[in-house]
Amino acid sequence: MNTLWFRNQLKDKHLSQRGLAKLLDVDSAAVSLMLRGRRRMTMSEAHRISNILGLSVTEIMREAGIEVTDDVRRVPVAACCDAHSAVQSLAKGTHDTVIGPPDVPADSYAVQVRAPGSPQDGWLLYVSNAQHLPAERIDTLCVCALSDGSLVMAYVRRGYRRSTYNLIMLTDGRMVQDCAVTWASPVLWIRP
Repeated sequence: MNTLWFRNQLKDKHLSQRGLAKLLDVDSAAVSLMLRGRRRMTMSEAHRISNILGLSVTEIMREAGIEVTDDVRRVPVAACCDAHSAVQSLAKGTHDTVIGPPDVPADSYAVQVRAPGSPQDGWLLYVSNAQHLPAERIDTLCVCALSDGSLVMAYVRRGYRRSTYNLIMLTDGRMVQDCAVTWASPVLWIRP
């Protein structure tokens, strides 16, 4: 266990061990033992910590002293993104599955770009199911939930007005200014 590395990552996120324990829904003593190498990190914890810290599961596992092997995981294609960057969920029971990257978190899903004429047509975007505050995902490609309940695939930028965000749309590159964004789920991997 690389205790110093984990402490630095928590410090960068302004998160204490007790705060991490609360997010993991485990006792703070268990987190303390884990970060000192006296208790082994579980795979489930590694995936949840990767979402919390915004890092790959592989990196978390390596720093925790867990042997990393290529892990084949099937990921549901649960949504599609159109030519205007609007994200639509696909009906349950109609999801295809694809082999995801080795360290994609278990709760991730894929979004297929369906934008004929766009250079991104056919891309698969692997998205974390974790919903972050948009301020934590500045300059990151995300599925963004707007205040009207719609979803878009866009790069998040700071807005010109307080508590708003400018969104650079993935498929057509246009910028929509001063949006009220409820949450943002980061794209972890892109497969053209």
